[in-house]
Amino acid sequence: MASGQTPLYMQLADRLRVKIGTEIAPGDKLPSERALSETYAASRNTVRLGLQRLVSEGLISPSQGRGYIVNRQDVLVYNASKSEEKNRRLSAGVDAWVQDIREQGRNPSQQITVGIEKANPLIAGKLNLEEGELLLVRRRVRYVDDQPWSTEDSYYPHDLVRDTPIAEPADIPQGVIAFMASMGHAQVRYVDDVTASMPNPKQEEMLSMDPGVPLLVRTRVGYTDSRPIRVTVTVMPTDRNVLRYELGTHER
Repeated sequence: MASGQTPLYMQLADRLRVKIGTEIAPGDKLPSERALSETYAASRNTVRLGLQRLVSEGLISPSQGRGYIVNRQDVLVYNASKSEEKNRRLSAGVDAWVQDIREQGRNPSQQITVGIEKANPLIAGKLNLEEGELLLVRRRVRYVDDQPWSTEDSYYPHDLVRDTPIAEPADIPQGVIAFMASMGHAQVRYVDDVTASMPNPKQEEMLSMDPGVPLLVRTRVGYTDSRPIRVTVTVMPTDRNVLRYELGTHER
């Protein structure tokens, strides 16, 4: 290869990138390494390097037994800080996530279930409870255009919210935060931990995920002046979600 000439594997990646943008749709399978080698008169090693280049760019993902799959690029924004704004909930009349997705021109929906569980060590520690104490758990599977998109599980001390609308498997018109404030448990701050992990088989199936795609996991703890009252764990596939924070103030 002459000095300054683009390596062959990068040339191959460039040609495939154009096809992905014009001919090959998200979710489609790329031709096999052998087929690509024949089409572009390239060695298998060159093909592999070119494919790895596209993997590193997030355009494709390896799929066991299926070769390489083109990743979806229909990424939507989840406003992590605005989700706690009471006035936004009251003005919109719907869940903050629902409003976010509607504003992006898509059709959101949610499936809510409620249950009672014993606190595991992780959640118990975040809520300053003893391991095994009862929790009320609100679980949401969130859909965009009828496709599963993300999940959100919220944990509350059972004695704090039992016999309230929070214990019902339905949306709370004014929002859980405003409702808890009306009960005398006003949230004054929250702390977020954002991590990444690979999905387990149940998560892959529930969220219709492509193989090899990691999850973004946000764990939020909400506090009153005196105690933590809520732990919310939001799980989002990284190929379809952006977690956005807006800090500071601005003029309207």
